[in-house]
Amino acid sequence: MTKAKQNDRFAVVLKITEAKPEYGHIMVADYLPAGLEIDNPHLVSSGDKNTLDWIEDGEEPENTEFRDDRFTAAIDRKSDDKAVFTVAYVVRAVSPGKYVLPQAYVEDMYNPSRYGRSGTGTVEVRPAK
Repeated sequence: MTKAKQNDRFAVVLKITEAKPEYGHIMVADYLPAGLEIDNPHLVSSGDKNTLDWIEDGEEPENTEFRDDRFTAAIDRKSDDKAVFTVAYVVRAVSPGKYVLPQAYVEDMYNPSRYGRSGTGTVEVRPAK
């Protein structure tokens, strides 16, 4: 179980490894546990992608969406790209409680045989003191 205090901010880093890089249009969808919110970089500076410059193998998505319940990124891949790439975003713990951490999904939009999922877990948000 991961523990956080209310109002703590975290960088969510999704490191994706392909067995064999190939051309494709990849969609990454990471669903948020209840109790967390995305710091949308279009609305608050703490979610700005420049705060994540320290991440290695960072991929610049073609499109990103920062929704209430999930983060999505569309990434165009080529067969000569590295097998490992990373996308990241910033979240904030807002509501105290114990929550399920859902799976993140990665899939090729036009080749359903290419997909992957992360593990699940739990997260506890403790009240700020």
